Amino acid sequence: MTEKIKVEVDVSVALALLRNISKSAMQSAWRRTLRKTSNWIKAQAAKAVSSKTQIPQRVLKARIYFFLRDSNTGKVWLGLNPLEADRLGKPRQTKRGVTVARRRFNHAWIMKSSAKAGDWRRIEYRDRNGTRQSRNIRVTQKDVNNRQSRVGKVFERVGRDRNPYRSVKIDWSAEGKAAFRMVSVAAEKRLLELLAQEVNYEILKAKGHA
Repeated sequence: MTEKIKVEVDVSVALALLRNISKSAMQSAWRRTLRKTSNWIKAQAAKAVSSKTQIPQRVLKARIYFFLRDSNTGKVWLGLNPLEADRLGKPRQTKRGVTVARRRFNHAWIMKSSAKAGDWRRIEYRDRNGTRQSRNIRVTQKDVNNRQSRVGKVFERVGRDRNPYRSVKIDWSAEGKAAFRMVSVAAEKRLLELLAQEVNYEILKAKGHA
């Protein structure tokens, strides 16, 4: 389930500024303000979170949303689900594991594509008594397709056995919340600043000075 945090912005003061201009000008000013505020929040939040986690800003921006909850309140959403390790950059296999950007994951590996449909491969498993067993199985096209979707991603084993294994993910929720809340404090002030600029632009345009 996606974990999210939200920041609400009260724009009742901003709406008071809009009453000084026509309805069409008000709508234009408001739309531009929302678009610029959204871009500002994304940029500042991504920069703050990235500085604490080394997660690329482009990855973080894709998880930040800004929209109106109603006519008076805006809402910012930041999804905080763990990120797959390969999202940080290009993984590099080493003797000890995998490194991605500045992070190291010991005993991990990068999934490669080698088997073809019809090939035989040996698998290990444990029987009902817990005894380790192995047998040969034939690779199907479905197996190949499933593996292709994981090629280039970083995995680690669960326990000491060869199977099962899981995708290596990074939990960044604590750092993300702290950095995002720091930016959210300034969000309302920035929205009002931008709106004042847009209202002034509409007034000047009506007077023929813009």
